[in-house]
Amino acid sequence: MKCILCDKNEAIEHGLCSDCLDSNFQINVNGSVDLTICPKCDSFKVGNRWYREGMKGRLAAAIRKHITGSSGSAEINVVSDSISINRPEGRIDFSVAVDNGHSSLITRSESIPSKILLNSCPICNKVTGSYYEAIIQMRTFGTNYTSIIDEAMDRIDPFIVNMESRSNDSFLSKIVRLPEGLDLYIGKKNDAIKMTRFLHENFFSEIKITKKLAGRREGEDFYRYTYLVRLLNLSRGTIIQHEGREYLLEQISPNSLTLIDAASERRFTVQQNDFYSGSYSDTQEKAELRRYIVISNTASETELMDSLNFSRFTVKGSYHGEIMAFYYGGKIIPTEIPVQ
Repeated sequence: MKCILCDKNEAIEHGLCSDCLDSNFQINVNGSVDLTICPKCDSFKVGNRWYREGMKGRLAAAIRKHITGSSGSAEINVVSDSISINRPEGRIDFSVAVDNGHSSLITRSESIPSKILLNSCPICNKVTGSYYEAIIQMRTFGTNYTSIIDEAMDRIDPFIVNMESRSNDSFLSKIVRLPEGLDLYIGKKNDAIKMTRFLHENFFSEIKITKKLAGRREGEDFYRYTYLVRLLNLSRGTIIQHEGREYLLEQISPNSLTLIDAASERRFTVQQNDFYSGSYSDTQEKAELRRYIVISNTASETELMDSLNFSRFTVKGSYHGEIMAFYYGGKIIPTEIPVQ
């Protein structure tokens, strides 16, 4: 049977051929899609929600709800890459791709009315108004700003970026650099909890939490929280004093320290909580870490040669090849640190 319109091609549906079906397919665009763009951070609002990325994809989904076709069985998709915002004329231009179940794909250019506004998003309003729910105070074991704070900030920066990208309410309001460390003003308390947990899991540190009444919000008391994070900024060989004895700091991990008793050379491990709650103190002294070459050894003693000045020493224990050892008070204390 020939097509009743063109009388050329074979009819496939309703007496029409595929070409005539496609040419007669109607696309109807109803209603409007409003868009608000934040001029400060490029966040945008479609409907009732603010978003930080994926504008064209969000608009495509919103526009699709306003499109109908003359055939209910046709699959209609808004091509997100085709979306163009025409603010002066108050419309959004786009293309639709229609799969009508035939061999060809219909592509049409369409537009939808849009009230396109420029307005600051809630986060920028809060940041501008210095809003925050918590402060993270990054400090050291001592009282001065040291490189361990910069290292911690470098580690946590990707965490902050990811946090801000996943939630419209997550933001870092400001960073204040002080002689003793950094103060991070955090928009959400829950984010501050996650950030301090991240620091605690990645650095040997202590956390102390305090809160202060900041006013009332929605009929309830509103508190601002301060999270003090004390990062251990000591290095290998630092002499630490505890209960009248001196210890050499051998190894540092996020969860524990390995100390060597300077007198007995006994090695033991100290956990985070025990270190910060105990009376451990930094003497401001440091043992020198050197590489030593084994000259000879027995089952109980080893003769070593300093790789720098070729001085020779005898230490207890049997060692082989080369070892690392601390030089402190004229004494050689072997370590488990790999040879550098």
